Amino acid sequence: MALNEVMRPLGVVIPTRNSMNYLSDHVQSLSMWIDLAEQVVVVDSFSGDGTVDFIKKHLRHPNLQFVYHPPGLYASWNHGIRQMTTEYCYISTVGDSVTRTGIEHLVSTASRLRSDVLVSRPDFVNEAGQPCNGPEWPMDDVIRRLQLCEPCRLRTTVMVAVALTHTGGAITGSCASDLFHTETLQNYPFPSSFGVAGDGIWSLENVGRIVWAVTPEKMTTFRRHPPTASATDTKTGRTADDFARVARRVVTEWLQSCPAGVAPEIRADIQRLLPLAVEYEHSRCRYNRFRKGQWPWILNPRAWLARVRRNALKSQVHDLMQQICDQSYGGLHRSFPRRATGSLAVAGVENAQHLCLDQNFSAKSPRGAGYA
Repeated sequence: MALNEVMRPLGVVIPTRNSMNYLSDHVQSLSMWIDLAEQVVVVDSFSGDGTVDFIKKHLRHPNLQFVYHPPGLYASWNHGIRQMTTEYCYISTVGDSVTRTGIEHLVSTASRLRSDVLVSRPDFVNEAGQPCNGPEWPMDDVIRRLQLCEPCRLRTTVMVAVALTHTGGAITGSCASDLFHTETLQNYPFPSSFGVAGDGIWSLENVGRIVWAVTPEKMTTFRRHPPTASATDTKTGRTADDFARVARRVVTEWLQSCPAGVAPEIRADIQRLLPLAVEYEHSRCRYNRFRKGQWPWILNPRAWLARVRRNALKSQVHDLMQQICDQSYGGLHRSFPRRATGSLAVAGVENAQHLCLDQNFSAKSPRGAGYA
């Protein structure tokens, strides 16, 4: 089949910075599906190890472009994203991979659900590429709570609750497992002042103003390896005070502008959840400081008190999140159809109403405003 017969409305950003350690495998993986993309932009941060030359020699695409940006994780991403002219943007971080079927699934599902960001979860591999255990991310919790077995466009009330409950992680998980609407990223770029926590702050800042969707299918891998971010990005991060400041602003703005159809009890629960989440994040960070201290935390009574307080607050915020999920979907999510996993099922327009549990959703529903 000719190249232009299989292209999708897809652009690919490949951020690089001295990436030769994993680049050969990455380019080999890209070569399995890169013909599906209309546009490929490599944004390099002045690599000195031959990264750019290797890509020029081994990656074939008729619309391959190279741009350059000083080191800076999300600032470099944003620079590459600004070059995109396609409807969708996939961020292909070196070391992480997606299958050809997976790219097709992401694009077709995002298009059918009209999402601003479609989140999926990866399988994890170690530096050698062998399967390994990985952390649980916020969308793991969402899929489990809503008992999802198909792609789903998510209600904003649930996403606000997710952002306030999972204070230590980005809703996006690994961005190399997700698909973004390009205009959304261009309108709302990743913040560059929070170091490697920029994706987490981006998720929190945008939780109430964009359309989120999730697919329970797994078709990507995330390689666990030492950080390759700049020293500034690695040192800079998000503090508990940063979370509190952004969370208060985001929730206040959302409560003022959210649709009239949001039930009063859900609004009340989100108002209750906000101070609990802020206190939980402070207690979580305090306990983590004890764990990372020179003195063994297990011998420190104050560390045990911090742990007890963290666990109590965690239980409260998770219980309140479950209540918001139940109220948002009226318990309908508990009757989702079951099927065997393993196939890449796509939510078609004909059953999108069921999967979104929103009688007002259709294939023509607008992006960018979220929904209650």
